[in-house]
Amino acid sequence: MTATQATHEVLSPDALIESLEAIRQEHYKKYPYRIKTIQSKDELPGLAASKLRSHSGGDINHRFEGERYINCTDKAMRRKQLRKLVDEGGEVVVGGTKVSHPLLAKWESQSFGLTPEEIEDAERSDADPAVLIWRGWHVSRDRFYPFPVSIGSGLVGEGENRLFAEQQMLAIENDAETFRNWGMPHIEEALLNRKEHAGIDVEHAEFNERVIKEYCTTPRLQEQIRQVFILRLQQRARIK
Repeated sequence: MTATQATHEVLSPDALIESLEAIRQEHYKKYPYRIKTIQSKDELPGLAASKLRSHSGGDINHRFEGERYINCTDKAMRRKQLRKLVDEGGEVVVGGTKVSHPLLAKWESQSFGLTPEEIEDAERSDADPAVLIWRGWHVSRDRFYPFPVSIGSGLVGEGENRLFAEQQMLAIENDAETFRNWGMPHIEEALLNRKEHAGIDVEHAEFNERVIKEYCTTPRLQEQIRQVFILRLQQRARIK
């Protein structure tokens, strides 16, 4: 069955969201959600290696968020997506103080021991094949799927951060105390990436949910968002 084949009756907006969250909870039975927390210095080399892999092939954050903006045909939603682009790309682009999420990710990686040169080399290298395929689908989806599905697909990751925002903030506070005890430098920069996403993703998830509720009102669009929800959950479980 393809994402364009509608086999379900049209659900009410609330029922549709409930059905998507039911898919998430079923997925968690096989891939339980785990809050990030650091217990030992022995974990730091593994974290650094994982972060280095995440930088391979460069960042695509602005690409798919930009595709969602270009693809959106509703003026009100385009303005909301533009606000999200500013959040992701950094308020510095419009005269504010908050930096971009890709830069926060680099600061986090450097705190775990990577050098700016290592990160730049990774960004210039070829991406892992599985990651490359995912990125291609990610950008293609946001370019060619109807905008309610492309924007609404953000509910997978950002919705997860919304569900566990309180637990994430507690874990960040615990890690901050651990880092202070270790005498780690630049603690704020080490944790700012996680802290930013635990906060701003709550608002982003609300936007994603609003788009789904208001615009995924046909059998085809509801089936597409269901299929994309499943695929993104599977992708996240394998890429993490």
